[in-house]
Amino acid sequence: MTDSASQSMEHIVHMDSRSTPSISQTYNDPLLRTDFHFGSHSPPNDDTELQTINQGDMQAFMEHSGNEDTRDRPFTARLDDLLETNEKKPMPRRKSLYGGQVYVEKHIERCEFYSPDLGCIKSNSLRKMMEMPVRTEEEKTVSEVLVETSNWWINMMSPTDDEMRSLGKLFRIHPLTTEDIQAQESREKCEIFQNYIFINYRTFESDYVSPNYLEPINFYILLFKNGVLTFHFQPVPHPYNVRKRIHHLKDFIHITPEWINYAIIDDITDSFGPLIQQTELEVDSIDDLVLVLSGSEQNDMLRRIGSCRKIVMHLLRLLGTKADVIRSLIKRHDDKAVELGYGPRTRDRLGSEGKVYQEVLLYFGDIQDHIITMVQNVTHYDLILGRAHRNYLGQISIELSQAGATTNDVVNRLTFLATIAVPLNLVAGLFGMNVKVPGSSEDDLVWFFWIVLGMGFFSAAMVGYGKRAGFL
Repeated sequence: MTDSASQSMEHIVHMDSRSTPSISQTYNDPLLRTDFHFGSHSPPNDDTELQTINQGDMQAFMEHSGNEDTRDRPFTARLDDLLETNEKKPMPRRKSLYGGQVYVEKHIERCEFYSPDLGCIKSNSLRKMMEMPVRTEEEKTVSEVLVETSNWWINMMSPTDDEMRSLGKLFRIHPLTTEDIQAQESREKCEIFQNYIFINYRTFESDYVSPNYLEPINFYILLFKNGVLTFHFQPVPHPYNVRKRIHHLKDFIHITPEWINYAIIDDITDSFGPLIQQTELEVDSIDDLVLVLSGSEQNDMLRRIGSCRKIVMHLLRLLGTKADVIRSLIKRHDDKAVELGYGPRTRDRLGSEGKVYQEVLLYFGDIQDHIITMVQNVTHYDLILGRAHRNYLGQISIELSQAGATTNDVVNRLTFLATIAVPLNLVAGLFGMNVKVPGSSEDDLVWFFWIVLGMGFFSAAMVGYGKRAGFL
């Protein structure tokens, strides 16, 4: 084995043992700049090694003046190339709503720190939030509490480029993850990195009056050992709902990062419930009325079918890939539980951390059942709407055929009556000419009455024939 290979193996063992290097060591060690070990690893025995953020890293961030760091940044070098715009070669990709500047409405606070024991801290800037005090006995700031505690949750809405760089340094976020967040990658997925799990679980715009109603909203979750980091680029109600749920349940259950991740995904999944119920009522109404309505009452039916099918298509688009994400999370937590000593023969010696993963498996299994049920229901609604659409078009076709048959019947009657009138016009035309005709030399009206009587008998005979033959 060569020296470089042995050094790489030592580095991988070093990373697996959770010996967290400081930022200065990371900058100076070329191996840490090139090698990333992706995969699961057993938990360390030392509790100090469980911290996601190193105290030295946090102090360096808090003492930083806010200008661009001139030191070598191995974890964000490629990310900076993506985030920094070039006037000559603009990058054709979506960026943050605020870019390098922060401009939001005053009532919207983009940065939120939450802990079940310490409450919620909100601010419009990441640095200001880190400097805000927390209600503790020692009056510590958020940055100090973040290093020393676990089960924290940081929620960021529309992070700026500088904030993403800072978060990438503090939490050791892989450049690929940061790129997906800043580019607003829309594919739902679950990726396993060395020190966190990256999840993209989409929600949707639930405001009915919004022009972007039912448009997908990306919600990114980074699940660390000690906390959760979430990102989104539009206001969503899920963080508030989860904090409210934690407030009601924190006295009865043990809140962990895995449980917070489950609660977020569960709240996003539950947000589809009311919309699916409304869709079900509309589908049942359309299915019942499509063959009953007639005439002017049908004018609105095609629009209702089209609008409902559009909602169903949006639901299928949003729910289609969620089962794969949940399946990946279940597999990840199952592997972690087995790694910690859980198995069919080791239930009695299952540790506390293994029990946490086992409980999370049950929760995610419940979410998976809900998603599969919702997808099946929405697929069934699509089939019903397709049948209703075909029934509607068939009924319209029948009505058009009936109208055409009625028109043809009227035309046939008029044609037969015209056939009767043609001989009468011929006789009247012949006797009306200024020439010698039979009876023109007579002084009485005998000829006139015989001609009129003959025309009457001819008309009556033809009408009787037409009724018997079905022409009238």
